[in-house]
Amino acid sequence: MGRYRVGVSISLYDDFTENVKKAEDAGLESLDFDLCKFWPNREAEIKNYRLIGAGLETIAKCPLFFNGIHVSFGPNWDFSSLDEEKRRAAVKQTLDVFSRCDPYGPFCYILHGSFEPIRPEDRQESVRRLKESLAELKAGTDTIICVETLPRTCLFNTAREAARIADEVGGISLCIDVNHFLQEKTEDAIKHLGPRIRTTHISDHDYIDERHWLPGEGRIDWQAVLKAFDEIGYEGVWNYEVNLGNCSTIVRPRALDYRDLRRNADELFAGKKPEPIGHPVEGLYK
Repeated sequence: MGRYRVGVSISLYDDFTENVKKAEDAGLESLDFDLCKFWPNREAEIKNYRLIGAGLETIAKCPLFFNGIHVSFGPNWDFSSLDEEKRRAAVKQTLDVFSRCDPYGPFCYILHGSFEPIRPEDRQESVRRLKESLAELKAGTDTIICVETLPRTCLFNTAREAARIADEVGGISLCIDVNHFLQEKTEDAIKHLGPRIRTTHISDHDYIDERHWLPGEGRIDWQAVLKAFDEIGYEGVWNYEVNLGNCSTIVRPRALDYRDLRRNADELFAGKKPEPIGHPVEGLYK
């Protein structure tokens, strides 16, 4: 085992069991059960949720550490919504997820605190409503709740804001998505957030927008990030949330697979600069 237990987010879909086996065969050690695949399509999301039970049974039978469940996000899961009916609906359906999944013993739940855009004049009220939602949610489970750091205008878009809200609510931890920091260096955010961090989403970016590239394909200083995690005494998983195929911002000679994630982690933990497999698309920065 390397410096941290290495894992990956695997989306709930028809191929979930197959992908769990591939992760195990690649030498990964943990998984996050990702329920977000169809967040833009409510009808497809509801249909896909019929597979949750089978997915949980697959996890129960596999040797991978069950690190987290990533609850969906978007306008139907906005805990900061200024529409009280929508906020209450988001809390209710998330509590339903907790009741279904708690018996399987995940280490944590990962939530997005808001959707976006959030106007500056609405931010204070959005924070108030999020805090109300988090109080209701933490009363509904004994499992750790980790709110994810987010980019752009979302809530939790800086380390200072994330720390303040988590501390004001109390009993809330954080999932640090290292490719979501656009206003500060990732290593500085880690140091500021400290022991509030209980889990991770690992990928690279360019500090312009989130990218979900493989570490080494972007501009994060990975040895500085590892040093920061060491300084705060982090003991959680190193969980990859990477776009494995070509997408609108990266070009690769082939699709990535879980073995690439394992190799990437081993290189990073050995103090090496990982060899990038892809490069940003031409014209991305014009």
